[in-house]
Amino acid sequence: MSPDGPVADANASRNTRRERGRRARWAPARAALAALLQDHLVPGARVAVVGAGNGDDLPLGAIAARASSVTLLDIDPDAALRARGRVRRGLRRRVRTLRHDVTGGAADHVVRGAVAAGGDPVGPPAPGGAPGSAAPLPGGPYDLVIGDLLYSQLLYPALLDAGVPADRRRAAIGGHGAALTAAVVARLHASAPVVVHLQDLACWGNGYEQPVDLEDVLEAAETDLPAALALAARTKGPRESDPRRAVEALGIPVLATALWRWPFVEGVDYLVVATVAGEPAGA
Repeated sequence: MSPDGPVADANASRNTRRERGRRARWAPARAALAALLQDHLVPGARVAVVGAGNGDDLPLGAIAARASSVTLLDIDPDAALRARGRVRRGLRRRVRTLRHDVTGGAADHVVRGAVAAGGDPVGPPAPGGAPGSAAPLPGGPYDLVIGDLLYSQLLYPALLDAGVPADRRRAAIGGHGAALTAAVVARLHASAPVVVHLQDLACWGNGYEQPVDLEDVLEAAETDLPAALALAARTKGPRESDPRRAVEALGIPVLATALWRWPFVEGVDYLVVATVAGEPAGA
């Protein structure tokens, strides 16, 4: 492991091997997020994106055009810089990057504990707390924060790259995934009145078998959101890293929900559940 830590190493490794054609394939996912933000990103807002990575899933140009400033926070600073570099020059001055570990080192601690021979396979408990007691993100205050598909990536990639056996990976994620996610959710809500949480809830393809079809979930979402969420709840996926569960447990109001397809690679699709939560305008 490098001095940067196992979580930073794992994220940087994945960000640097992004395949050709990905931005074009992910265009519908960017459009879906842009549509959702129309009602929640007010002109002139100060926006933070946590887990921005390369930004291929983000309508970053549209966000920068509407916002007064956009801060990209990521544990991999090179990826965030690449994302900023793709914003057209006239808007790029509104976008800045910050290297930041939103878990405050807790994720690295869990991974190192799982790696250590004979050590505690799940490490120490992750920091938690309600939004009012959580440390806000650097660079704030913000008007809107986007948690960009980072929740399932807090532990699993680093555990996998470190060669942690499957049973110890499950123990680490099962023991601390939910608490770590709740701590991150609390930090995001301590930083802005409204937060958009994006979660890759379930996967289809690449050997993953699901009890429901993705098409059925998306079709239901067009006319009956509760039915779509009920179908989505039947899927198999990383429930320990579900920010919507953390939002509900913290008693934060859900303002809006949207579901869309994320065509990750050829033949592999994810279901994205977007949860907009926080204080209603004028509250």
